[in-house]
This record gives sequence, C-alpha cells and structure tokens, in this order.
Amino acid sequence: MPQKILLVLLFLFLLGFRTFFGLSKPFFGDTIIEQDALQTYLIGLKPYTTNTWPYFGPDQYELDTGYHTQIAGALEPLSIDWPLRVWPIPEAPFLFLNLLSLSGLGLLAWYIWRRSKNLPFWFILVWACLLPWNLNESCHVLNICYVLFGACLFFVGFFEAIPEFSIDWLTPGWAFSLMSFGIFWNMQFHLSWVLQGPFLAGAFLWRRYRQVPGWGREVIGLVLGAAPPLAFVIPTWLAYGFDSSSGGLTHTAHAGFDLHNFGMGFTILARYYSLVCFEMPRFIGGSTAERTAFLKEVPWIIPPAIWLTLVGWIQPFLLLAGGWIKGEKVSRNFWLLQSLAFAGFLWVWSCFSFSAKEPMAHMYYVLLPLLLVYSMAVWDRLAPIRWVRVLAVICIGASLWFQTGMALKRLTEPRSLYHDRDRVVKAIDQKDYRILGERRPWAH
Repeated sequence: MPQKILLVLLFLFLLGFRTFFGLSKPFFGDTIIEQDALQTYLIGLKPYTTNTWPYFGPDQYELDTGYHTQIAGALEPLSIDWPLRVWPIPEAPFLFLNLLSLSGLGLLAWYIWRRSKNLPFWFILVWACLLPWNLNESCHVLNICYVLFGACLFFVGFFEAIPEFSIDWLTPGWAFSLMSFGIFWNMQFHLSWVLQGPFLAGAFLWRRYRQVPGWGREVIGLVLGAAPPLAFVIPTWLAYGFDSSSGGLTHTAHAGFDLHNFGMGFTILARYYSLVCFEMPRFIGGSTAERTAFLKEVPWIIPPAIWLTLVGWIQPFLLLAGGWIKGEKVSRNFWLLQSLAFAGFLWVWSCFSFSAKEPMAHMYYVLLPLLLVYSMAVWDRLAPIRWVRVLAVICIGASLWFQTGMALKRLTEPRSLYHDRDRVVKAIDQKDYRILGERRPWAH
C-alpha cells in the first residue's frame, strides 16, 4: 500500500480515537468545576440556538474569593457553534476540536521529523497523540483543549524564526505570522497565552543578536498573523471596552511574591517535564484509594498501567539529563534546545512565584510543543539503540491499551455525554440551549 495512503489511514485512526477519548470525558457533573464541560458547550450552543453574536468565551472564576469574569472574544463559542451548523449532532464540536488539535500536532510532528535523523514521522505523531497530557487536555470540548492548536502553530513559527533550528520551510515573515496567530488564538481560550510572549520577543531579539536582516518583514508578519484571530475580539472591545479582555489577567497579576509557590520549584519542575511523559496516575484518580478502585473495576488495564507508571517516573529524569546521555557528541544546537526547554521551566516558576494561583500543570500546558520538540531530540539520540526502539513501541502499545480501557470505563459512568445524549439532541433540534442547561448567572 502506498505510504501516503497509510499516512491518511493513520490520521483518520488518530482522529477517530482522540474524538472517542474526548467523548468519554466527563460532560455532566454536580459541582461547579464538574460543570465546566457542560458550560463550555453551552457557550457555543447559545449563539447556535439564538443566532446572536457571542462577545465572550471561557468562564474564569475562583471558588474561594467568588471572583468571576469571562475571556473576551468569539473564537471559543464559534468553535462550537459553526460545527453544529455544518452537522447538527452533539458530537460535531468534538470532531472539529480534534481535527484542529490533530492538525496542529501533525504540523509539529512534521517539523520534528524534518529535524530528526533517526525517528520516522509516524512514530513522532503517534507518540505525541497518545501522551496522557495530550489526550486529556486537547480532546474534550473545554477551553484549555483548544490551546494546543495555537501552541503548535506558535512553536513551529518560533523554531523556524531561530536560525539554528530553522529547516528553511518558512520565511521570517511567515514564521512570525504563525507566532502572532498562535498567541492571539490562545488569548481567547486561556490566560496561559502570556507564557508565550517572552518566546516571541526572544526570537526577535535573537535574530537581532545574530545580525539577521529583515526585521521589517518580521513586524509585518506579526501584524498579518494577528489580524485573523483579533477580528473575533474587536467586536467585544467595541461593545464592552478594551478592559473587557484583561480582567482575569489583571486580577491574577495583582498578587505579590508568593513564598509558597516559590518553594514549589522542584514540584513545578517535575510537573513541567511530565507534560511529555507517560504520567498516568493523576488521570485515574486524585488519591491512591481512588486509583486502586478504578483499576479494580477495569482489571485488564492493570499491566499497562503499571508499566506506564514506571516509565512515567523515569522519563522526566531522562529529559533533565538529556545532554549527558552517552552517545555521539552533543551538538551546540542540542545544548541550545535543552537550554530553551529549561528556560521555559524557569519562566513558569518565576511567574507563579508572583501569583496566588496554585501552579497546576494545565496552566503551563501551552508549552507542551516546546517540550515535545526537545523530548524528541533526546529520543532521536537514543533511537539507534535497538532495545530502546523496542521499549518505545511497547510504550505506544501500552498507552493505546490503557487509554482505550480508560475511555470505555468512562463511557459507562453517569457523567459522559452519553448519559443523557437525547437532551443534547433535543436542545439542538429545538434551537433552545436552555433544554440542556442554563449559563452561569453572571455570564454573558
């Protein structure tokens, strides 16, 4: 069978599997946090059923202080509204989201493959798509899940803008266009978009340090790339004022130095590198008792669970020590890439040292593509070792085995969309979002 057909079949399989996994995630819930998925769906279902323009997207709130706001911009509601207009079934927004995230991952995997010496494209793509953090944070209709698409575009542009990493695929103007598009896309989904800012500024300054000409084209690229996503937030600025887009960000930035978060440096470091590792336990329960109970209900996934847990504990240390792995002489570019990955951690740590928010890993999930590029550079150095290749394939098989079992188990629980799909169908057919649920009282 021709290779192109095999790649198309692989893409369709991954699209189907990731959509299936996203549909198994909790949709209905009792607590405020558990209702986030339903409320996200309602954000898009409301303009679909009322034919109104959505000025605001994700809800931002704090349970302890009662603070609440919404992120300005129409991208999130329209990302749910438009798929329903094309195909009015409950699963349509899930399909569109996973098409977006998989396309972003495909582009990033292609870039990594072009830089690699020993890794095939299919391995990079499958490995990335089956990472626990990737599956759990980019397949469900939830605001954070839309961030991966923008982040992948941003970091492909970022690496193309750095002379040491460029594969000469994009001109500087297009590279900076991808970066600005990615930032302003993510700005309408999650406050973590600000973590990308220093990387954009760093790329621009690094090119000046290297005395690369053409900064004018870079600035034009920034403007042109920002224009499409900004077109969806400008109506909100005109109707509600420019301050409407910065409420949550300003509120978060008001905190002074937080000694507790500063002291969590090693915890943040472990969580940071675990974004591209097989960190399984956190996704099957919040405590040992919950995880044990879950596995007892699905005993046939215990073998891959044990294997992936052990692998997930080792991987962060391997990534930290990537430059000291025995093998061929480490190039200057590898050291630079390793330094960039570690600089991402330092940036995250410093940000949370001046924030009262708990440094939860999903808040810096936007940096996953950076870590994926670095982690694949480490695996590229290890790939010539036969037993490493065997272990890598075992990890992919174990991940597919485990994640399939997890999804099947969740589909039987009363929190998935299929617990009451008929209500969603009725809300779509009768063009009344209130049949499914009411928006939060303070939401637009």
